[in-house]
Amino acid sequence: MDKIAQKANQARSVRGGKFETALNELFMTMKNEKKIKDFQFKPKIFEGEFNPDWVIEKNNGGFVCLDSTTTARTDRLRGKQWDAYGTKLFYSKKKKKKIIAVVVVQDSETNQKEKDNFRRCKSRVMLPHSALNGVVSLNELVVLLEGN
Repeated sequence: MDKIAQKANQARSVRGGKFETALNELFMTMKNEKKIKDFQFKPKIFEGEFNPDWVIEKNNGGFVCLDSTTTARTDRLRGKQWDAYGTKLFYSKKKKKKIIAVVVVQDSETNQKEKDNFRRCKSRVMLPHSALNGVVSLNELVVLLEGN
């Protein structure tokens, strides 16, 4: 890999890490303010075969599985579909609970090209066999978590 590609990958990694940290802080604040019941970061589902970024328990007992990303690419969405499928299966079979939504959160500091990609991803997850229930912004996520 050439140095330019390495720098670009490092920059994306740093940006993704900052976004992940911001989401963790948001969930901690929401938990402290009793807006959500609890959350797990990077839970290992079925001994690590499936790896969502978070599983959040809402105050009403419902669960939300969440994967975050700062870029919307088809190959990345496929991986998130797999995690969504496995997490839903695990919660229904092993915990006898239902995951009420599996969402991918877009970074609010995304350029126009990525916003267009996210828009296309939103339509892809609406297909009948999608394990994902939606692609949401940070504001939409907060509304989802606080709602019943």
